[in-house]
Amino acid sequence: MSHVHDALFFMVKNLYEEKKWREILKLNEFSNIPDANRILWVWPNEEDIRFIQDFIVRNGLKGVSSIGCGNGLLEWILQQATGLAVEGIEINEEWWKSRYAYPPFIDLKFPNFPLENPLNKDHALLFCYFNNGPAFTDYVKNYTGNGIIIIGPSYGNGKHTEPPPFNVKFPSLNWKLECYKEIKQTKDFIAFYIRSGEL
Repeated sequence: MSHVHDALFFMVKNLYEEKKWREILKLNEFSNIPDANRILWVWPNEEDIRFIQDFIVRNGLKGVSSIGCGNGLLEWILQQATGLAVEGIEINEEWWKSRYAYPPFIDLKFPNFPLENPLNKDHALLFCYFNNGPAFTDYVKNYTGNGIIIIGPSYGNGKHTEPPPFNVKFPSLNWKLECYKEIKQTKDFIAFYIRSGEL
C-alpha cells in the first residue's frame, strides 16, 4: 500500500468503526482522490444508495447478495444506510485472509465453486465491477430471485467489466432492464434488471 492508500484506508477504517457511513461517502464526494478505487470501486452518494434501496424494496426483496464483493465496504455502507440484509460472497479465501488484502468490512462467505447451494432468492444479486463472464452466467443460473443489480462503467469510461451494466449477456432471455442511474458524473452506472418470465 502506498502512503496515500494507507492514509485513506485509515480514515475509512476510523469512520467505519464509528459507523459514520455518510462521512465515508463524502471522503471522495467529487471523485478526485488518486486510486481511491483500490478501497472502493465506485464512490456513490446517498442518492445512489437510496436508488438501490428503492429498487430492492419495490421488487419485494429483502436484501442484497453481493458477488465478488472484495473488502465489502460498499456493502457495509448499503447495510448501514438502509437496514437491509447484506451478504458478501467471494471465492479467494486465501487472498482475503492474507496480510496483503485490506481487512474486510463485512463477514465474507466463501462457497465452493461451482455453486452447490442456490443463492438467496429473497435478495437481489449485486455485481459491482465484476469481471468474469462465465462466473456471472453460473451465478445467475443458480439464482431463482427476481432482481439483479450491475454496477460498472459505461462507454467512454475507459474501464471494462464483464458483465457491463448494459447489453448484458444473460443466460436466458427473461431478464429486462428496468431502470438505471449514473453515479454522480463518473460514467459509472447502476443498472437494475428484473426477471420478466418463468424460470
